[in-house]
Amino acid sequence: MKSVKDLIYFDYDKAKSLNSQLSGGIVSEITRAIEEQGGLQSEFGFDIKLLKAKVGAAADEKTIKTERIELYHELLNEVENKLNDNRVLKDLNQALTTDGKSFDEFLENVLKYTYIKATGWSSFEDYGRFKNIMSNFNDVQRLIYASALEDNPEIVAHKKQISELKRSLKKSQNHKELNRLKAAEKNFDKIIEEHSEAQLLDETFVERVKIFLDTFSPNRLNFRLAPFDDFSEFQILANLKSQYLVNGDFENVIYTYGSRPNIKLSVFGVITSCPQENDVRVDLNEEYLAFDENELTEEAVYDKAFRNMFASFENFEKFFFVPSYPKIAISPIGIYREVIME
Repeated sequence: MKSVKDLIYFDYDKAKSLNSQLSGGIVSEITRAIEEQGGLQSEFGFDIKLLKAKVGAAADEKTIKTERIELYHELLNEVENKLNDNRVLKDLNQALTTDGKSFDEFLENVLKYTYIKATGWSSFEDYGRFKNIMSNFNDVQRLIYASALEDNPEIVAHKKQISELKRSLKKSQNHKELNRLKAAEKNFDKIIEEHSEAQLLDETFVERVKIFLDTFSPNRLNFRLAPFDDFSEFQILANLKSQYLVNGDFENVIYTYGSRPNIKLSVFGVITSCPQENDVRVDLNEEYLAFDENELTEEAVYDKAFRNMFASFENFEKFFFVPSYPKIAISPIGIYREVIME
């Protein structure tokens, strides 16, 4: 059954490596071609002949980008077909009904899968965008609600006071004037909240959240997909790398599909985390359980202390896209909208 794909994300390096392994080396009809044209430098898995644009660098760049996306589709289809032929790729939407008689049996089988494909409802979670929105959230509300209240005498008076204090601070950085400005801005916020539906965030809280995100999840872009409408607790989680977004910018994805698309998308990748209801993993720190502190060498004491610290950090990491049963995580190769050609 053939299909056409609108490609959103494609890890070209991973796909090329996988294709090489499946073929026992890059197959003869696929060659490496490096094009340097129009300010772009790209490495392709297929030998192509670019149309020579005669209308300037911009047209050249567009031609190269179009050709590259076409090659991405060819390589993606080839990798999926080869994995299918080798019975390594599992379509989870089909597996729910073909591998087992119940959802619980399906979950038991997931641990056996490696490369998977699934289609369902999804969402994108951009932590960088979230931090930017949070940083500017109060200023946006001040702009909207203060503009609506610009005829209010109290608002007009406070705006004038704040403007004068800012002009004064430009001339000389006076500590007292700075404190007066902060107090005036707080009073201004209180008036906006009293006369409108504005709900301004505490600035200290905003800064602390940003520090927390910068520490544990800097510049992270996540993808979440639920393949089954009736079992939404089973989700596929994927951490995306911005350089593999086909259109080059996550903002383009937001403007096209939205952060929570209302059209089902498909994801293809290899399972990297598959938590079980009962954790059967061996805790590597248990090697010290049989020893008293005074029986350990000085090196072992330091090793034990630091490893316990790393273990405690795992509890923080659970807040940030670490899958818990029955969710799974994958290393994504492609994300796309697929249209099946019956």
